Amino acid sequence: MSLAEFKDNRIELEYRLVEKLQGQINLLQPAEEKEALVEKELQGILDANEFPNMKERLQRAEERIAFIKDFLSYGILTDMLCDGFVEDIVINNLKPIYIHHGQKGFVSTGKKFGSQKEIDLFIRKLLMFCNKKHLTKIVNIELPNLEGRVNIALSPFGPQLTITKAKVTPLSIMDLIHTGAMSHEVAAQLWLYLEGMNIRPANMIIAGGPGVGKTTILNALLSFIPYGHRIVVIEDTLELNTFMEDSCSRLESDDEISLADLVKNSLRMRPERIIVGEVRGEEATDMITACNIGKYCMGTIHALTSREAIIRLQNEPMNIPEMLVNLIDVFVVLKRYHIGDRLFRVVDEVSETSGMEQVKILLSQVYKFDYDSKKMVQMNPS
Repeated sequence: MSLAEFKDNRIELEYRLVEKLQGQINLLQPAEEKEALVEKELQGILDANEFPNMKERLQRAEERIAFIKDFLSYGILTDMLCDGFVEDIVINNLKPIYIHHGQKGFVSTGKKFGSQKEIDLFIRKLLMFCNKKHLTKIVNIELPNLEGRVNIALSPFGPQLTITKAKVTPLSIMDLIHTGAMSHEVAAQLWLYLEGMNIRPANMIIAGGPGVGKTTILNALLSFIPYGHRIVVIEDTLELNTFMEDSCSRLESDDEISLADLVKNSLRMRPERIIVGEVRGEEATDMITACNIGKYCMGTIHALTSREAIIRLQNEPMNIPEMLVNLIDVFVVLKRYHIGDRLFRVVDEVSETSGMEQVKILLSQVYKFDYDSKKMVQMNPS
């Protein structure tokens, strides 16, 4: 049997295994349980003599173990998913695979799928891992053990996949200080906002463009919330890692229940803090309503400045009245910049709302990043 024939036979065998295992594997199963399921179905297929060319080879214990482990892996993406610097993986059908590197930005890996069958099998395995039965034009799925999320979009030019990795060990505030994302003074100021001296914590929005680290900063700031506070975390895809497992409820929207529905429902869950992963629609109104009745809220938004974040909150599709936007106490804006081929993410601005002048919300800039000195500068003491 030639190498090409062996590859084709192996792919067909894996297709058959995926069909057999559909519905048997779920996100949080231990690896040993998955391997046992694959072993059982593989033996059944070989006993039925469906793939005689593969049967003799896979009778050898070492070959079978290697096959099962490879079947349950991510193939050519395994190294990328294990690399702590890789944040996103972009697959454009059979073209070279690109990654977003934490220090270098987007770079080509030089690797790619060898055929349409290979990439189709990879997608089917992803669906199987997540216990999804059908592939639609657009699919959003979670990787096993919350390793990240996958967006699959089918186009006339072939499948387009974007894998966004989750940090198994999220960055702490000290990690962010060491990487230069913020200074000790800014970290202390944010701690003061969130703890509120046990009197009144601040309602906070973290703003920035795509890929600047909004979720990373939000995740780190959760450590400033006093232990034991009742927290409800609401997201459209699970990204945040909270250390408060006992006192924290995590909710995820889907096709049947929206973020807005979950924010409304959270008010019945007796929360002390409501965390909305990303604010972008009508859930903004419900979050502000929660602020108005005394709940403390945090969230992220796509905006490049504090003023732009306010404008976005006031306009479609959020439509929050000017008087209520003022309930947001603090805006933290993140940006990124390059020095040579190095990528840096920083807290660009910390601003407080300070009342209204006619119909305009006043902003007081507390800290601003100086790109010449590469340091945070205090503007107006809080």
